[in-house]
Amino acid sequence: MKSNLSTRLALVLAMLGMVVAGLTGWYVYGASRDLLVQAAQSKLLTATRVMARRITATREELSRDLQLLALHPDTSVLLGVADPTARLRLEAMFGSLLTSNPSYLQVRLIGAQDHGLERVRVDRHNGLPLAIGDADLQEKGHFDYVAEALKVAPGQTYLSRIAINREAGVHAGEGLPTLVASMTVRDAAGTPRGVVVINIDLRSSFESMRMDLPETFHLFFANSKGDWLIHPDASLTFGFDRGQRHLAQDTMPQTAALLQGAGDHAVFETTLNGQALAAAFIASTPVVEMHDTRLLLGLAQPLKVVLADVTQLNATIWKILIAVGVACLLVAWVLARTLVRPLAQIGAAARQFAQGQVVGALPLSREDEIGDLARTFDRMQGALAQQLKALEDSQHELSTLARQDGLTGLANRRQFHDSLQSALAQRRRTGQVVALLYVDLDKFKLINDTHGHEAGDAVLLAVAQRLRANTREVDTPARLGGDEFAVVVAQAPEDAQLAALAAKLVEAVAEPIEWKGQWFRVACSMGIARTPADGETEEQLMSAADTAMYVAKQAGQGGFRFHGLHDGGGLQV
Repeated sequence: MKSNLSTRLALVLAMLGMVVAGLTGWYVYGASRDLLVQAAQSKLLTATRVMARRITATREELSRDLQLLALHPDTSVLLGVADPTARLRLEAMFGSLLTSNPSYLQVRLIGAQDHGLERVRVDRHNGLPLAIGDADLQEKGHFDYVAEALKVAPGQTYLSRIAINREAGVHAGEGLPTLVASMTVRDAAGTPRGVVVINIDLRSSFESMRMDLPETFHLFFANSKGDWLIHPDASLTFGFDRGQRHLAQDTMPQTAALLQGAGDHAVFETTLNGQALAAAFIASTPVVEMHDTRLLLGLAQPLKVVLADVTQLNATIWKILIAVGVACLLVAWVLARTLVRPLAQIGAAARQFAQGQVVGALPLSREDEIGDLARTFDRMQGALAQQLKALEDSQHELSTLARQDGLTGLANRRQFHDSLQSALAQRRRTGQVVALLYVDLDKFKLINDTHGHEAGDAVLLAVAQRLRANTREVDTPARLGGDEFAVVVAQAPEDAQLAALAAKLVEAVAEPIEWKGQWFRVACSMGIARTPADGETEEQLMSAADTAMYVAKQAGQGGFRFHGLHDGGGLQV
């Protein structure tokens, strides 16, 4: 009876050990897979939001350009009378915008009268600005970027539908995915007299967005109706332009609620051409007047990439199961009375690990199969802990990148705005002066176009290092995008010391830059705004510094100007 009981107990314990090990392995595998997928979706969602903020920053820059044009004195003059001198100045300004913004295809001034006749128009042609003569100017009053823009509130931007450009005579813009932005020009009484219009090449913007993503990421973008504007399969984009409809909600039903306004984000698993994906989408309502009332942006990553570590873990779990089965069958009759306790320890440790708790003591010192199982489980949970730690580190790194310029290491536009807001908030408490230095490089585009982006990146990195080296720790140098930089001086000194700081920065930027045996020189134009003289809000300081920078640039390369004061050069902004 004793032997029979021991045998049966040994068999029961052996079977129980295999079941426990199998269930533990399956539970750990399932929990690990879910954790990895959730972590990947969280990372995708964070990256999508970062990209959305980048799109918002680009739109804000576009609005500033439109406002600069709408408020320019020559704009109002040409909507009233034909002034050849004012027209030449405006054409030069339009051409400068096209030169400094590669994604701009066309800049126009269109009157509200004469069926929306174009008054001034500069196109991009063969990469260069081309002013259009009177004979080729067209009537555009029937387009929404004129008719609808005239109804928009003063100072607000109107964005047209994103579509393929089919307008006649648009030179480089014909047949390209285009977004048209416009702003009303008003007279002194506030009556709409016309609009300023900028056509943007979205193809280059889309390519730039793709280049910033890891190779395994897929980018998606859809309009308010769900039409794909960006999709890994290019044949599905802009289908409405060909009389077809390829909709996000048809292939990804989880996006339908977002397009209908139910929530602002969704994470889910989907398939693309038979490939399983982890996906994260966000939907946003534009803060400006726009044909599309809701836009859909998303990123996806193949699940096989996300679950690469889980695949290896699965193989390890199977090896553990086989080892446990053999060990139990061979030694269960000897260890029948001592098997329960160590298995209970391992089972408890497995449950603790699956629940995210600290794993208790394991029988690691045993020189038998149970000891092997314990050590293998210990290595497995250690490996999983390292993998989860790596995922957390990756999320932290991604969060850092969201606030730091990837090329220069300076604060990016988001961090810049946060620092400026923080400085202004501290000013409201302490009364200290806050200054903003707006920096734009001169001749940078020539270096970038002549020697390539690698040389341009080297110049931007050198300029960033010099800005950082010549400012205080309490100041925030930032790269706003392209060749535009800014410095937030939270505890600003007197104007004379600010002028000395500006002169030192201008001089430092002008120092030669060595790259692969070649020497480059760039200059910078700098505009300075400070509280309270130039405003108390971020928008007022940005506008004042931007205006001062343009005056400095017009006065000659390599200089600075204060807004509202006579500087050393005797010029007043």
